[in-house]
Amino acid sequence: MTDHDDDARDDAARQAALATFMRNNPDTSAPSDVGERLLGRVLDTIRRYTVQPSEHAYTALALYAAYTHAASAFDFAPRLLLTSPEKRSGKTRTMEVVGHLCHGPLFAANATVPALFRSLDTPRTVLFDEADTIFGTKVKAEQNEDLRGLINAGFQRGTPVLRTVGPNHVPTEFHVFAPVVMAAIGRLPDTITDRAVNIRLRRRKPTERVSPFRQSRNLDDLLVLRDELGAWIGEHVERLRFAHPETPLEDRAADLWEPLLAVADLAGGAWPRLARDAAVALSREAAKADADHSDGHELLGDCRQVLTSTLSGNAFVATETLLVHLKSLPESRWVEDALTGRRLAAMLKPYAIEPTHNTTKTARGYKVPRFTDAFDRYLAPADGDVEAAS
Repeated sequence: MTDHDDDARDDAARQAALATFMRNNPDTSAPSDVGERLLGRVLDTIRRYTVQPSEHAYTALALYAAYTHAASAFDFAPRLLLTSPEKRSGKTRTMEVVGHLCHGPLFAANATVPALFRSLDTPRTVLFDEADTIFGTKVKAEQNEDLRGLINAGFQRGTPVLRTVGPNHVPTEFHVFAPVVMAAIGRLPDTITDRAVNIRLRRRKPTERVSPFRQSRNLDDLLVLRDELGAWIGEHVERLRFAHPETPLEDRAADLWEPLLAVADLAGGAWPRLARDAAVALSREAAKADADHSDGHELLGDCRQVLTSTLSGNAFVATETLLVHLKSLPESRWVEDALTGRRLAAMLKPYAIEPTHNTTKTARGYKVPRFTDAFDRYLAPADGDVEAAS
């Protein structure tokens, strides 16, 4: 049986279960504009107190706050990452406003990992501000490996953390499935960013005005809105449990956006389109950031540029020829990095591209079709493709 057959069978089972639920609960449908208007109020509230980098970011934040009230209905708990290159870019304020709109917010400043284990017996929204102080360097990340493991394990249902408890060291499972919001300067570990809706904030310009947020004056209004979100989502949690929204994404990105798309479809109106536009745009931005961060990914991209332009049509490229052209690219980093044939081979090896000899055994280099496969697997589509020469 193929994976396609399995997917079709799973989809049929979901649809059958949803049909049964709808027959047994005929009065659970709400007017289609209730959710649409409620999410609109959430978005307006976020806009009142924060400046986001795009309309897609506002959409994602509103949907994320709503999703947390139904986290237990889904198989995946996407993370929300708020990052910026510098301080005073609005991360803390965004976290504060969105956090108070989420279900069961747990602001985890200075919380110990064992305390977090014991706080997530039911899904709550965990919020970490200044996460760069936890994961900002390799040393800090190594020192907080238990916390990173908890955050990663909590992304998918059914992946508890196992620890020993008490004087008898009894093995105990801690279920840590829960939404997580993190704010940080710089970049967090790839294993976290890959499981997250990533929003890169910028410092607000003097012309961009927001209302000041004060808990003493404004918190009550947020809590009322949060309760309305919880009530609306609570009425439809079973519909969300059986939801199987169409997605323009694939793989991990599809997993983490599925709950937000399901909420958007439940709200109706313009939200299904807005959600999918935001999912595509923010996922593309995250992929580009990953590419810029990875040396190997950047090398693949530069190799594709060389092999689709100056060396187009070649079935084989000598190592020295490839090095010369890589170093001659505009703003190439490979001159400054002193890229050698040995390092080139080491960087390409993880992508199943290894050096060999040409057919006459007169030069050592690479077969171009090997690059084609790696480009297809790891790079976004480009205007030109490397032809697999025979």
